[in-house]
Amino acid sequence: MKRPNGSGTVYKLKGNRRKPWAARKTVGWRDNGLPNHVFIGFYETKKEALEGLARYNANPYDKTTTFGDMYERWANENLAELSPNTQKSYTHAKRALIGLFPMRIAEIKLEHLQPIFDHLHASQGKAAKSLASNVFQYAVQHDIIPADRHHMLSFIKLSKDKGREIKREIFTQEEIEAVTDPFVKILLYTGMRVGELIALKEEDIHLEERWMQVTQSKTQAGIRKVPIAEKIVPCISYLPVNQSYLAVLARFQTYGHRPHDARHTFISRMADLGIDERITKAIVGHAGSGVTETVYTHFGIQPLLDAVNRL
Repeated sequence: MKRPNGSGTVYKLKGNRRKPWAARKTVGWRDNGLPNHVFIGFYETKKEALEGLARYNANPYDKTTTFGDMYERWANENLAELSPNTQKSYTHAKRALIGLFPMRIAEIKLEHLQPIFDHLHASQGKAAKSLASNVFQYAVQHDIIPADRHHMLSFIKLSKDKGREIKREIFTQEEIEAVTDPFVKILLYTGMRVGELIALKEEDIHLEERWMQVTQSKTQAGIRKVPIAEKIVPCISYLPVNQSYLAVLARFQTYGHRPHDARHTFISRMADLGIDERITKAIVGHAGSGVTETVYTHFGIQPLLDAVNRL
């Protein structure tokens, strides 16, 4: 059956493609008289392309929704389910993409995107591209834009510049003994990640039994019980609350170190003492490297306490 005029076109692309059938529709005309097309999507068969075109004509894509509108809808449904580290990464990525927020998402082109990524180093660009991909994919799923708008992101070129390299320097024994800041000292004697310590609540701390329950971590192995060494028992009652990462960074700068140096120091000291590597991994939340280590090794709190009290 012949389709009505203006309902769109289905045609087969040249070459060996997994989805060779394209569906598109003319949505306007340029000043030079040439048509403006919107690609509805790409399909494996002609039948699928016709069905995609029919769905579009029944409910055309919204041309007014901005990137910012789409981000807010995506974030409200998905952001809370992501790990704290990923949420933090996307918060920084959002700042990099802020120039896109007032733009209509259906009108964003590669020429708008690439200049943004040209000014980001490798890790920033990777996070920003991941966030943009989530937003565009969400828009495709909700029939706000056609599928080819998400495919456009695959052409973004990321910088190879790794930015400022962070050196991991362990604390010397003299530096450890000079630490008086309770936050820094706790990290030195537990090997916890900063985000894990910041996220601790009062009910997570079991001081009499000498352990803390980590409930938020970047990995599943990070959800664990952390022993409280005798040397940091006095620090627990002074544990600062509502700390930001910048505040923690300032605390470590006082000692000429970065926050992750404490975790690196803890692991190194445990190795120097000859502590069983499986115990160290259990304390710091590293996944085991083998089936036996990962599945069958379950330590109670006492051997973990015995280990950290040797520090």
